[in-house]
Amino acid sequence: MSSKRLHRDEEWDTIHSKRPRTFNIAYNGGNHTSQDARPSLTHNDYTIAWICALDLELAYSLAMLDEEHRSLPNQASDDNTYVLGRIAQHNVVMACLPGQYGTNNAAIVATNLKRSFPQIRATLMVGIGGGSPSQADLYLGDVVVGTRVMQYDMGKVTVGGCFQETAIAKTPASLLNSAVSTLRSRYLQDDSSKRITSLLQSRLPKLSRPNYPDQLFQASYEHPLDAPTCDDCDLEKLQLRKARFSDEPKIHYGVIASGNRVMKNGKARDDVAQRFSALCFEMESAGMMDNLQCLPIRGICDYADSHKSKAWQGYAAATAAAYARGLVEAIPHLPRELDHASTYLSKTSEPSTANNHSSERHERLLDSLSFPQIDARKTTIGAAHARTCGWLLKHPEYLNWLNPEIQSQNHGFLWMRGKAGAGKSTMMKFVFLKTKSKHNNSNMATASFFFNARGDSLERSVTGMYRSLLLQLLKAFPDLQSVFDDTDIVPWSQQDCPDLDILKSLLRSAVMALGQRYFTCFVDALDECDEQEVRDMVYFFEDLTEDTTDDGVQFRICFSSRPYPYIDVRHGILLILEDERGHADDLAQYVKSHLKIRNSSLLEELQAKILDKADGIFMWIVLVVEILNKEYIHGALALRKRISEIPAKLSDLFKSMLKRDQERPESLLLCVLWVLCAKRPLSPAEFQHALWAGLFEQDLVDPDLPDDANMDAIRLVTSSSKGLAEITKSKEPKVQFIHQSVSDFLVKERGLQDMWPELGFDWEGPSHERLKSCCATYLSLPGVQALVNGFQGGEERDKYSFLEYASQQILHHANAAALVVSQDDFLSHFFASAGIRVINFCEGHKSRRYSTHANPLYVLADKGLANLIRTRNKKESALYAPRERYEYPLFAALANGHKDAVAALLGLSSTTCDGVDIMEGLKYRKDLTGYKGRTPLSWAAQEGRLSIVKALVQGGIEKGADIHTQDKYGRTALIWASLRGYEAVAQLLIEKGADIHTQDKDGQTALLWASQNRHEAVAELLIEKGADIHTQEKYGRTALIWASQNGYEAVAELLIEKGADIHTQDKYGRTALIWASQNGYEAVAELLIEKGADIHT
Repeated sequence: MSSKRLHRDEEWDTIHSKRPRTFNIAYNGGNHTSQDARPSLTHNDYTIAWICALDLELAYSLAMLDEEHRSLPNQASDDNTYVLGRIAQHNVVMACLPGQYGTNNAAIVATNLKRSFPQIRATLMVGIGGGSPSQADLYLGDVVVGTRVMQYDMGKVTVGGCFQETAIAKTPASLLNSAVSTLRSRYLQDDSSKRITSLLQSRLPKLSRPNYPDQLFQASYEHPLDAPTCDDCDLEKLQLRKARFSDEPKIHYGVIASGNRVMKNGKARDDVAQRFSALCFEMESAGMMDNLQCLPIRGICDYADSHKSKAWQGYAAATAAAYARGLVEAIPHLPRELDHASTYLSKTSEPSTANNHSSERHERLLDSLSFPQIDARKTTIGAAHARTCGWLLKHPEYLNWLNPEIQSQNHGFLWMRGKAGAGKSTMMKFVFLKTKSKHNNSNMATASFFFNARGDSLERSVTGMYRSLLLQLLKAFPDLQSVFDDTDIVPWSQQDCPDLDILKSLLRSAVMALGQRYFTCFVDALDECDEQEVRDMVYFFEDLTEDTTDDGVQFRICFSSRPYPYIDVRHGILLILEDERGHADDLAQYVKSHLKIRNSSLLEELQAKILDKADGIFMWIVLVVEILNKEYIHGALALRKRISEIPAKLSDLFKSMLKRDQERPESLLLCVLWVLCAKRPLSPAEFQHALWAGLFEQDLVDPDLPDDANMDAIRLVTSSSKGLAEITKSKEPKVQFIHQSVSDFLVKERGLQDMWPELGFDWEGPSHERLKSCCATYLSLPGVQALVNGFQGGEERDKYSFLEYASQQILHHANAAALVVSQDDFLSHFFASAGIRVINFCEGHKSRRYSTHANPLYVLADKGLANLIRTRNKKESALYAPRERYEYPLFAALANGHKDAVAALLGLSSTTCDGVDIMEGLKYRKDLTGYKGRTPLSWAAQEGRLSIVKALVQGGIEKGADIHTQDKYGRTALIWASLRGYEAVAQLLIEKGADIHTQDKDGQTALLWASQNRHEAVAELLIEKGADIHTQEKYGRTALIWASQNGYEAVAELLIEKGADIHTQDKYGRTALIWASQNGYEAVAELLIEKGADIHT
């Protein structure tokens, strides 16, 4: 019996096993010409395979081709049907599964494809799937990229008839993982998902989002039997979920569950999803993985439950295909072997002047690698407790890792794994410092990077890691900075920080050029970075250590992370912390030295129970020892009872600590929210005042401001957080959770919602609203108002520890809350009162302050607050702000690189327009040097940024885009576009009513500027639209005179053909012929004479 297809309606029309060559879907893709006119290549020319399971999926995929190629004969016994074509620089084979579906049939298709096209380097499985909403914020039309595939129905029947799963994780090829990482890194701020809608509009103009409602029902609620739609389903059974305010499909990365049977039950879906952390269900990928290591890309068309419908299948197939196209574009054309040390040594012998210039460039690029908080996480990790961690330095495996004589066995790769809270970060800091202290000669260097999930984007991304390691290496060995001179890696024009791919190439090249020197790296907390990024990073270092081993380069790297059961390395040493005797001894040593019990027999009894229950988790032991020390005054019986009550699981321990007593619940919630949601970590003094402001707002504390001098900071933080927060032991102490697992418990395990259900499913909005209110309360204090308004001396400022944060971040919290709670009244009051003065008061840089009556929209744009901009944009009219630094809100957003704010100001859902990022290539402040006295439309026209011009013109004058406005030079947007030769921009402006006859302060028209700058196409366009060819500027020169003066023969010939008078004289009596002759342009002079110019004039 044939298996049923996964996530397709069972009444799907019968599909023939032979796929049709044409598809009834309108698209504006590439060059899909007749078969005879198509290019014809060989089997070996195709390197990318793109496989679909349905005709529907293949039809939408075909729209992504730039051109289609002639078909080729299959190898013997290959019954697949292929469509051949090109996407960007890649030749692509598209195939569709014939007739039967599921993992087994997919495997057969993969085997045949590989025989017919032996040079396939990457395979995509593109189509639709069923979403698992319990694991992610999934909506219909979203895309799931399968960074790992689990065949969830693989297993065996054990004794007693029980089914035991034996699923093995399958991962895509490293080439595909790298491409996914590149795509994600490239659009870190502007997610690649934002390109999808624009790409669909250009490639599939007739496609639109379905009108069928996107409804998620509770897992236990079954669809009524035989009901064709959900019209009769009980709407009371709809699942509450986080609101989404954009139609842009989101991209999710994670596990895809693949099997041979359809998943059509909500409870079973959630059960399997929970066991495998699966985001999506489908039926083909597991069968492909063994043969082609494919990357599955699935558009979500239903929720893998009984409420299935065909309505979203087409749209979901299209979004998956659109993402897949972007991924193909991110795959490099050919892998490039990087040069080794000799290459760079040979490139260092440059002339001295070039060396000086190169040195300055090296310094700029080095500076660009650094970023704030590059070492923040490492500095906040406490020192190892006395007589702990030292065992690792004597461990045989650790010594083997350091031994150069057996490097070929482990490739210099060490990976230490342990459960959350086991003490890995403390161990990594300890061993890093010990290694660094030994590497004290000029031939050895040590580097580290500690991922920080609580930090900014660079602190928790591989991009930040590569930047940090490269910076430390190049500073340790300055001669290796010659890698910057390899223009095959870094373009000579590169002035700012390189992107991810270049960073990886630079690090590889520098390491391979080490020669006889040693370089050792320690990278901690891989689990605090995105899993897919980690997988790509592991593959990178695995390849690098293989090369260094082959070349005898002394490079070593040590990772630490929570267990990664699905990521492994071919060569290397793996240490499981909980399995090591030394770690167990550390735990026992800690309990023995910190458990304050004098009775030795009771101490031994409790120690045994603690160590048995701890399961190797150092953090659990630290918390439990503190709990038992407090309980000691109640006697042995109380201690035994308490240890029996304490949960063994770390997250359950967190919950019990939070619920243990109900003292000051308001203080607990405020503490949790401030540590979890603050824009940046608070200092102890800031934390005290922030907490006070929230409690004062509820009349729960005295009105007197806390006195920092008498503050017991540690006690305050510990008591308000129930022991789950701490003050870091760093140069600038901050308040943070005692461990990342606390944050994971509150957010990922939904502990916050369990503890405080009033926050709701979409807890972030109400949380930020609460913090905004704390800031507003603090800023409204009479003392703060007097200080800001100048009625008190500056020395009073030190009393208000929270003032700087509250004044600078209140709008941040309002922006974060705006998606859930309206901010209109707050903004009106804030800007009508002393809001601007408050912001300016704590702004140290004078250039960043605003004028007293600054336009609110300008302030929001300058700070990049896109959500608030969208609520205000319709209400603002005064967009020109001559007293502000950038004069226009759009310039302020552009100068600061606030991409979402730019989109909001232009009325766009994202900065991706017509498949192109409108800010691509923009160097922000550098490219805005000439904005003074200009309008946004004038600047955009000059820069040739067609998408921005289009958005501004469509918005009209209310977006600061009066098409007739002249700047300080008297030039309009059309004049600037003509001067710079941007034909498409000029065409658009003319279509929108731009006056082609306008003259600037020098009497120059658009045609005159185009002619004198050799822009023939623009000149022809202007003439066709009615530009006066005889207009003279203030010195009497016409367009023909300008073209002749500058020697532009083609432009001159065009003007003459269009009726230009060759006899016209300028203010000084010079004709076009005189100018051409005087400047030595013989060809132009001959043209003019041929057309009748008077040689005697």
